[in-house]
Amino acid sequence: MQTTGPSTPIFLLCSERSGSNLIAAMMGGHSKVFAHPPYHLGRDLILNLHEVLAGGTTSKAWSVLCQHAVAKVAEYRSQDEADRLQVWLNAQGLIDAERIARYIWLEMPQAPGATHVFVKENNLQHLLPFLIAKFPEAKFVFQVRDPRDYLASAMARKAGSLGNKFGSIRQAMAVWREDQLAGLRALALLGSERVHFLRYEDLVSDGARRLADLCTFVGLSFESEMLSFHETDAAQRLAVAGGPRENLAKPLMTKNFRKYLTALSKSQIRTIEAYVGDVMEVLGYDLDFGRATRHSAWRAFWPIMTEPFERLANAELRPHYKVGHKRLIDALDDARQPISPSLKPAAENLKAVT
Repeated sequence: MQTTGPSTPIFLLCSERSGSNLIAAMMGGHSKVFAHPPYHLGRDLILNLHEVLAGGTTSKAWSVLCQHAVAKVAEYRSQDEADRLQVWLNAQGLIDAERIARYIWLEMPQAPGATHVFVKENNLQHLLPFLIAKFPEAKFVFQVRDPRDYLASAMARKAGSLGNKFGSIRQAMAVWREDQLAGLRALALLGSERVHFLRYEDLVSDGARRLADLCTFVGLSFESEMLSFHETDAAQRLAVAGGPRENLAKPLMTKNFRKYLTALSKSQIRTIEAYVGDVMEVLGYDLDFGRATRHSAWRAFWPIMTEPFERLANAELRPHYKVGHKRLIDALDDARQPISPSLKPAAENLKAVT
């Protein structure tokens, strides 16, 4: 399939609050790499294509998905690029997931000279089977962060003693665990030739070396401009003061780890180690309280008991939360069409017969 943009995709497997925007900005500083901004079209568009199974491109759900995608491109890129996406989406007669993904990630970017594209998406692990099958040329970067600093960062994004970007500690640990296990399995099954393992702590403390290793992995030469990511227009545009990406406007923060020692209580640290200590050990993160904590009944049940209060404090009142863009989910709820006819008439007929 011919493309007009970069030809080699690099997909990032990384939890939120784990340096995903930082590594994307650094890679985007390379002259041969176009780094997509965080419009999350993999999560919000491609992973929602099941909503259009009933009606295809004539469905209300398809219209909802297209409007959302176009709005995100306009927000993070430009109105011209958003208009081109709108025209392309309007021209689709059939839903072809691979064609959509290749257009969005490889053909849509206007990046003269770029040979590689870096894709930073939340929840990308849910697309792994699709990416492996449809992008055999792709490589993956599996970046991790200490879950204690990850939680401290998530809690800093919400006000109040129970504030948490993920709604609750239990949910935050579930998300982190799922993301890391997905990355570890990709590394084990695909091998180091296709999956590059990188710890956030190593990236910030030894940036030049880690970026050089990453460049070698994807077949590029390291460029010192990658360390000046904060000076690029793309980084400045994302780094809204007070927002979740404000640090992109600053030089590399070489000591930005182990902040949890002052940000979290000992009880919170023990709980994290109880929930994900096994995965931490695999990734090379030492436990502050040892393995005995992982077998504590109190540590297992405490986050379950506090979760209702945390959810109330963080306005996360739905049965399923932190699974995507809320307004998009609401719009898709209103647009939903079943792929099979209702069972109600059959049940009524059966009742009449009996």
